[in-house]
Amino acid sequence: MHKVGHRGVPKEFPANSMRGFARAADLGCTMVECDIRLSLDHKLVLAHDDYVIDNEGNRFDIAKTTAQKLAGLNLGAGEGVPALDDLVEWARNRCAVMADMKCSGGMTEQMTALSLGSLPQDMKIVPGADSVSRRIFREIDPLLPLSFSTDTLDGCGSSDKLSEFIASLDTAAVTWHYSLLTPERIELLKSANILVYAWTVDDYETMIALKKAGVDGIISNRADLLANL
Repeated sequence: MHKVGHRGVPKEFPANSMRGFARAADLGCTMVECDIRLSLDHKLVLAHDDYVIDNEGNRFDIAKTTAQKLAGLNLGAGEGVPALDDLVEWARNRCAVMADMKCSGGMTEQMTALSLGSLPQDMKIVPGADSVSRRIFREIDPLLPLSFSTDTLDGCGSSDKLSEFIASLDTAAVTWHYSLLTPERIELLKSANILVYAWTVDDYETMIALKKAGVDGIISNRADLLANL
């Protein structure tokens, strides 16, 4: 089971920072989750929101700021916004990367697939892409592992409806909010040979329950708790 550091270790370092990713690995995480956005100069950078705020309170819109400018900021731990390439280079032979798509189009998929290309298939996964984006990814790299992300299962109240929904999935993995992942649903997903990742789990008892239920990965802000699993 993958222990996944959600944006690194945001309790200790700024989210999506290289120091945070390194700390997650030091605590035993076998995968780190990051968020991909496009900078003004069309570089892939790591930020959850469409802006960042530096340690002096200044706001910088990702899409209106160059990657070089973003990298030179101080977001609170002496570093700025890293590029996806920075993370991939660091992660090689160290841990897997979960690259959550916060943007699409404009060659984003092509650049993401290229950047992740140096990582083995079992050391990368891309959640967050919508149906159009997933189709583009498959045209570029049919073997790139994709994951369907959701925090709701509206219309899937019955077992039959859920089974139909799972059968319609076009990804080999899901990244679902942990509240959706009952043991019964996990069993259905696993019987369909779909990998199951739970987010975002910061409660240790819930972590234990999900591990017992057979999830393939737990995504958490609390890498320190994951270390005890």
